Amino acid sequence: MSQMDNKKKVVENLNSIFNRYSGKEKLENEIEKLQSHLLEMEIDKTRLEKNENNTKKAIAAKQEAEQKLNEATVRVETLSYQLEELKNKGTNENSFTLIEEISPTIFEPYIERLASINSGNDSFITAYITHKQMQTNEIQTKLANHLDQDTLQLLKKINTNTGYVLFYDNMKLVCEVIVPPIPITKSSLEIAGSFNVEPLTKLLAREMTVCVLATHAGESLIGISSDKNIFDEDMVIRSSVKAKHTKGGFSQRRFERLRDEDISHHADKVRSALKDLLSNSIAEIDMMFLCGDIVLAEHIVDEMNLEIPLMVRNIDARIEKHDTDNILRSIFSCRRYRL
Repeated sequence: MSQMDNKKKVVENLNSIFNRYSGKEKLENEIEKLQSHLLEMEIDKTRLEKNENNTKKAIAAKQEAEQKLNEATVRVETLSYQLEELKNKGTNENSFTLIEEISPTIFEPYIERLASINSGNDSFITAYITHKQMQTNEIQTKLANHLDQDTLQLLKKINTNTGYVLFYDNMKLVCEVIVPPIPITKSSLEIAGSFNVEPLTKLLAREMTVCVLATHAGESLIGISSDKNIFDEDMVIRSSVKAKHTKGGFSQRRFERLRDEDISHHADKVRSALKDLLSNSIAEIDMMFLCGDIVLAEHIVDEMNLEIPLMVRNIDARIEKHDTDNILRSIFSCRRYRL
């Protein structure tokens, strides 16, 4: 059998080879083999080009070899892409088994049950992590000797500006993270026979008066609350704001300009009402929560030069006509992650 026939046989077998492999390791091995075949075919191609007996048969064989070579190259690229996808998928396999909001009414029985769990030895980890520690990646140093890599990777995925509390049993019967609605100010790490829930309970029981700004284009809520459950006073500010334009062209640009003017007018109304609310408030405001359309809310407060600490809450801040207190309940809910 000639060298050209051998080459053809190798190339023709490529398809069946590809179909045998689907796993990550097999893909890597197959790509290596294919790259070796490609090199051999490149050498054969060069030899054909230098062949002095440039007959029609040789030309046809050369063209066929080039076609097969191109096809094999495409397949190698395809397999390489699939391999990369598998690698990426492998890095994203770890995910939270549960993410949910714990409302203030549910939090008390939740934390009592957590506190009631005891171990005969010091196998429970309680860690209070501040937002600053999260930013500096100090969490990795603090917990690296106590947690497995999967858990550490999941902790990196938590995005919060208030810090979080980790409750972790080294047998993984309990692997919980609680993100509070207000910032954790003091960090700690404790390994004991039970979980230390006291700092979290005290944090959420802290007496404070808050102002809420929940903004939407055309309808926004401002309110003040001293007990985190109901508003002492609140108001909804409404304005006429055009809906978004769906067509293109000059009419859309003009329409969007008019819509922007409507939104700007609404922001001015909300800002004026917020100034009046704050100036007439008897109690000192400890914190202001921004929710809803955060960009609009920040635009409103940016021009007010407030000295009140601001907290952004990404919640479902729907303004319900007969239940504006639902926004308060959402603001003071904790987020729970099960690792």
